[in-house]
Parts: sequence; structure tokens; C-alpha cells
Amino acid sequence: MKIYRTKVAGALGLLLALLMVTACSQRIYGVPLEQWEMMTPMERQTAMKSWQAVQQARAEQRAREAELAAERERLEQARREERAAAIRAGHGLIGDLLRVSLQGGQVRLGGSHRDLQPLSFTIASGEVRELQVEAGRGSRIYRGTLRVSYDDGLLMLDIPSYGTAGAARLAYGAGWQHGVRSVVSSNGPLRLRDVVVYVEAVPLPNRRYR
Repeated sequence: MKIYRTKVAGALGLLLALLMVTACSQRIYGVPLEQWEMMTPMERQTAMKSWQAVQQARAEQRAREAELAAERERLEQARREERAAAIRAGHGLIGDLLRVSLQGGQVRLGGSHRDLQPLSFTIASGEVRELQVEAGRGSRIYRGTLRVSYDDGLLMLDIPSYGTAGAARLAYGAGWQHGVRSVVSSNGPLRLRDVVVYVEAVPLPNRRYR
């Protein structure tokens, strides 16, 4: 019985301590609750204005940071597009421009996995492309968007709108100069299943290799 009472007393003590901490942590316009209750109306008004000024300054700082981040992303996107255009014009290394074909396998459209219709495209190093894909048979054809990217020798298929988690990945290899066939699956938006991917590096005029 004595042990039981000791445990109960300990639990009550811990609960009381937590309540005291919670009460002490309560603030009104940044001022501890106990101090707020002792302030005059004029002091409270001053505290409110100070708190609002701080919040406004923080909001403006976040807006500036978001604007700078957007500008950096815009400049980086422009750089990637300029480089991709140069590669497509023939200025680059073998492996900077790929010809990719998808055939066989399935993608998830309309709530179910359906047979993927053949798809072929080119992609330059640094590019992110959004391609229309079709799946199904006969008159029941479903359409969706396949997001792909290629950068620093890594080809990714079925990329989510945010991040790259779940995308299928293929790393550049010497065999790409002559064409390589792989079978991939993904956990991206289209949930690729056993899709046959043929990748070939497009020859460029300078004939140099990676």
C-alpha cells in the first residue's frame, strides 16, 4: 500500500509540474501570462504594437527569402535551358543528348494499371520534360503526364511534382553509346511496372566522349 501511495504521489507531482510549466509557457503577444496580467492597458497596447511589428518584420523577411529563392531557381532554370539548347545544336559531349524509347509494361492511369503505348523522346543533359503518355487498349485509351529528367549522367523517369522520391533511375554507362535496354518500375505518380526502356546516346559533331 505504501508503494502504491508513493507512486500516486509521484504521478500527481509530475502532473502538477507539467501544469506549472504549461502555465509559465503561456504568452500573450510575446509576454508571459503572469506579467501580462500585471500590466496596465497602456503597457499592453505597447506590447501588442511591438509584437505586431516583430511579426511584420518576420513576414517581410520570409517574403524576401522566398523571392530570392525563386530568382535563383529562375536563373538556374535559364542556365539549364541555355545549356540544353546548345547541346541540341551539337555543342557537347557524347552522352549529353539521349534518345529514349519506352515500350511494354504498364502505367497506372484511370485508377488501374494499363498497357503502356510506345513512346519515344530525346532529352539533353540538364533538361526536365513533361511528356504525354497513353495507356490502354482499343477505344479505352487513358492519357497522363510522365515527368522525366536527365542531369549529370542520371536519367530519371516518373518524377513527382515535388522532389524525386519514387522515380525510376538509370545511370549513364559506356553501353549507352551503342544503346542499352533496361526494364524499370517506379513509385512515382504513374507507378511504372516492368516498362522496357531503350536508351542511346545521340552522336554529336565533336565526337568526344564523356
